Parts: sequence; C-alpha cells; structure tokens
Amino acid sequence: MEIDNFSFKEWSKELSECIIRNNTFCIAIFRTDGELLFANSAIRSLFGESVTTESLLNPTFEKLINTTSDKALIYKGFLTFGNYSTINNSISASVFLKDGKILICGGTDANQLIQNNSLMHELNREVNTLQRQLIKEKRNLEETLRQLSSVNKELKEANATKDKFFSIIAHDLKNPFIALIGFTDYLKKNFKSIEPDEVEHMIKLMNNSSRSTYSLLEDLLMWSSSQLGKIRFRQEKISLKKLWEEIDISVINQAQNKNIDIVFDNAQKVVLFCDPNMFKVILRNLVTNAIKFSYPGSTVSISAEPDKFNAIISVTDKGVGIDPVRFENLWQIGASSSTKGTNQESGTGLGLILCKEFVEAHGGKIWLESELNVGSSFKFTIPLFIK
Repeated sequence: MEIDNFSFKEWSKELSECIIRNNTFCIAIFRTDGELLFANSAIRSLFGESVTTESLLNPTFEKLINTTSDKALIYKGFLTFGNYSTINNSISASVFLKDGKILICGGTDANQLIQNNSLMHELNREVNTLQRQLIKEKRNLEETLRQLSSVNKELKEANATKDKFFSIIAHDLKNPFIALIGFTDYLKKNFKSIEPDEVEHMIKLMNNSSRSTYSLLEDLLMWSSSQLGKIRFRQEKISLKKLWEEIDISVINQAQNKNIDIVFDNAQKVVLFCDPNMFKVILRNLVTNAIKFSYPGSTVSISAEPDKFNAIISVTDKGVGIDPVRFENLWQIGASSSTKGTNQESGTGLGLILCKEFVEAHGGKIWLESELNVGSSFKFTIPLFIK
C-alpha cells in the first residue's frame, strides 16, 4: 500500500499526540521573525530549556529564511544547533518554509547511529583497557607499598639491632680499659714492693688485654669500612702458606698462653685466588675464635681440601663446642652476645660476622659443624687458583 493512496485523517489526533510526545523525532515551528510557535519534547531535550533561533549554528536561521526556492522544502541535510561554548548536537533534518513560518523536523540518521554506536564500542574498549591498566597499576602500587613497609620494618629492626650491637661493643671496649687502668694504678702505687713474678704476671695480663682490645678495634674498623663500601675487593694468586705466615704472629702468642698447638693439615701447597686482606681477616678470626674456646693443652688444626674450583678451608678445635640452637645467631649482628672462652675471654661475635661477609664477597659460603664438649669446625669455601 502506497502512502500517497493512504489517508491519515482518521489518525490525525493520534499522530499529533505521538509527534508532540516523541523523544526521537524533532519538530519545531518558528515565524520568520524568530518567534517560536511550537517545539516538541525531543527538540527541547536537545536544545535545552531555551529553544531560540540563535541556537541554529549551521545553517543559521538567517540563511534558512533567506533561501530562495519555489518549493516548500528549502533545506535537507544535517542541522547543527547549540552554542560555541558547549557541546553541539546535529540531526538529519528537513526544513520547510511556507506562509511566513519555518518547520524543522528530523532526527538521528540510522547510519549516524551505527557510526556513533561503533565509536561508543571503541570508546568502551579503550575505557576497559584503561581500567585494566589502572587495576594493574593499583596492584603494583599496593605491592610497592607492601615492599616499602617491609623494608621500613627491616630498617627499624636493623637500627635496633645495631644499637644493641654498639652497646655490646661499648661494654666490651670499656672493660679492658678499666682492667688496664686498675693494673697500672696498682703498679704505680706498689711498684717498689711488688715481687718480680707478680709484676711479670700483671704485665702478661695487660699485654693479653691490650692485644684482645686491639683485635676488637681492628675488626670494628674493618666492619665499618665494609658497611660503607670502602673496602676494595681485589683477587690475586697467593699461597695459603704465605697468607698464614703473615697472620700467625698475631695468634701464636694467644695460643702459647693456653699451651695450644696450631697444626696445618694438607694445607701448605694450596694456592688460592682471593683478596689477601679479606682472607687474612677470615682466617685470623676463625683461628682466634678456635683458641678462645679450646681447652688448654689441646690442638687447633687448619686444613684445606680442593673441591673443583674452590678449596674448603677448615679450622677445627677440640673445645667446648656450640649448642646447635645458637648456630643461626652466630651470623646475625646483635642477635646474641658472644659467650666466654675457656679462660673467660670475652668477645662480641663481630669477627664471625666479618668472616661471613668476606667469604660471601668471594662467592663462597661458611658453615659450622659442632658438638658440645667435643669441639667445633668452622668451614668455608674460597676460590682456588686455576692455571
């Protein structure tokens, strides 16, 4: 049925009602002088509360009323309205001029709807992608904050540990000086009346105390330099025998005072590729530690066993041994104070901490094998010189 042959008169009331209340089809009627005669709800939604001729941007109202045509239809195409400071709207419209009035009617073009819908889908995809990125960034930020919180906690614990450690060191540095001051005051006041044997004994005690304090200061300065990154790591070819000869003087007297023999076992011909200064700190501390916890009259042995690219160096004593529950604390600064030696020698445990740091600087590892009242064996790996 063709529309031209169909009469809508019987539906005029219903059609008028639909047009007036329609929210998709826009209708507005103006006089040519600009007065608004009618605007349905759809066009009011687009124009806003004020439906005026000034809202027509392209083509303008003036251009429309000045269009010359012998037909009522004076324009067909996209009609843009709004204002230049806000978002504009466009509809696919037909504009008619008749009897001093302008009729504007139209709506959204189907192709335009499809295009806008496609753009909206694309925009939604971009928004979803951005949302996923934001969620990922949020998770990364949360993980970073968690790590920062963990690091902050570790820093607080490290500071508390170092405070405790320095307190121990201050105490261990103070005691030898108190003893030295006491000995010298006694000698000063009673020098003429003291028997030579007693003087010799006191001088021996003072010498041991001074050496022990100096050793502690040496370790403390070395550890401080290590923490500040001031120690330069330089490896070179050097024999274990030569390294021992450079440090044995500092520990031989300590061993002799307790009638302890230091024995090398298959270690004389071993050639290492290491930092000599670091290695001497490691070996000196381990041998000194072994002497400290050895019973008088016993033996401390030093051995080296090749193992592919490394040598396993062992320092073994036949002393008091170490309770396995204390193994982990030996390598942690401030975790526990060092116990007294067999002759009540004191210490801070700083030497073992230095040993661990310097062994690991060589890419090696250090560990302990011990049995209470039987003895201990500290072992560590160090690179061999490979031709």
